[in-house]
Amino acid sequence: MIGTARLALVLLFSLGLLNAAPAAAQSPAPLTVSVGGANVRWRPTVRMQGVMRDRALRDALQNGLPLRFHLRVELWLKAEPFDQLVGTQEVSRALLRAPLGEGYTLEDGRVQRRYSSLAAAQTALQAALAPTLVPRTGGRHYYLVRLNVETLSLDELDDMRRWLRGESRPARAPGPQPRGVERGVRRIFVRLLGLPSRRYEARTGIFRVG
Repeated sequence: MIGTARLALVLLFSLGLLNAAPAAAQSPAPLTVSVGGANVRWRPTVRMQGVMRDRALRDALQNGLPLRFHLRVELWLKAEPFDQLVGTQEVSRALLRAPLGEGYTLEDGRVQRRYSSLAAAQTALQAALAPTLVPRTGGRHYYLVRLNVETLSLDELDDMRRWLRGESRPARAPGPQPRGVERGVRRIFVRLLGLPSRRYEARTGIFRVG
């Protein structure tokens, strides 16, 4: 069963979240992407300064709920009759508050790095998610970027790390395992609470290579 302390934490958090959701929905999309010049091989620059302005995400983080950031960058070639996908890059990171409120931790499933402030952690997250995808051929191109931010409220930290490593099955904790019915109840419980999950998208204009 869900632990009493964790259940109380999520319930308290959800009360503030329900009031915060409408404001977050009205805020402008915080994700932007631009293209560098020939000197940087037309590499894209993704900026996410506005992501943590979302009150619901900030409240989740401050209440000890880890956030998973998954960025997908697509490189498209403008062609007739249909545009062609010529390259992709995906990267994930997890951001969580350190125990006892002592800063923040950014990790990729293997390496953990701690930062003293949220601003420092955001700067590190921006650098960690910086794409390196570039065009390999000439022609007219554009980039399409998608960012998913998810709250992993009821998953154990070890499960989250395995997820970031790309392993299909979560780690099994010692002791009795929840039955299928209980797992279904947990999923419904998370949905009813409306724990924050955000999806952002941005694209560049068309640029010519060569």
